[in-house]
Amino acid sequence: MDGYINGYLNAQEQALYNANRAKGLLCIANAKTAIDLTKARYVNTSSVMHNGNGDAFRHAVWNFGMTIDVGADFAKKWSDAHEFGSTGQPATERSMDIYNNSIGISLGKNNPTTLLQSSFANLTQAQVRAGRLKIISNGNLVWSNSVG
Repeated sequence: MDGYINGYLNAQEQALYNANRAKGLLCIANAKTAIDLTKARYVNTSSVMHNGNGDAFRHAVWNFGMTIDVGADFAKKWSDAHEFGSTGQPATERSMDIYNNSIGISLGKNNPTTLLQSSFANLTQAQVRAGRLKIISNGNLVWSNSVG
């Protein structure tokens, strides 16, 4: 497992993982779950999955799950490490991701007893539909309900 982890994480994530492997594994597991939930709920096109509603959903549901499993503070540390430790990400994308991560953390704080993946997904998707998450359209950050 360590070989996999060492090749998958950026340097900032790796440092957090090395400091707390149990929480690190939970963060990674939540990332996998978020990807699976996104694929099940959104059309797999680049405009949806990259900078669209699927992308917004994935970041929020990932942070929702992490907040339940490892606490809000560690979830924020991990998601910040993910965003700031990546190379080559445009500033607008990073801003979108950080915002959507914060919504997921808020969902976790406000729904601390949520256990079912379907509940995570339903609560998060309601935020997307209500326009409370951000996406990128024509190079600009917009609310998740503002684009077809």
